[in-house]
Amino acid sequence: MSGTVPGQTTEGRAGLSTHFRLLPPPEPGLWERLGPFLRGAWAVLVLLATALDALVTAFVGTAPLAPRIRTVGQVLGDEFRAGRAGAVEAEVIEDDVRDDRTSSRRSA
Repeated sequence: MSGTVPGQTTEGRAGLSTHFRLLPPPEPGLWERLGPFLRGAWAVLVLLATALDALVTAFVGTAPLAPRIRTVGQVLGDEFRAGRAGAVEAEVIEDDVRDDRTSSRRSA
């Protein structure tokens, strides 16, 4: 079997190959190649900084500073994002606290 459809010539099949071409996959960009390396380098730096923090604070006799610094960074980041978005802190009003002037019942 030659692989042709009965009634169709090979010239008709050659016309399709000129319309559809297989292209090679695109080459990855600079950041796609460099990104995993930078993430790995950052992880190693964080690991070394955490180990150094643990050694120094153990020598001094205090608790490690990394968790406190991380918490301060999160709070500062939250405040920055809230300020950038124009958010205003909400005022909390507790419902269970009543003023005597607004209470409908008076105790005798």
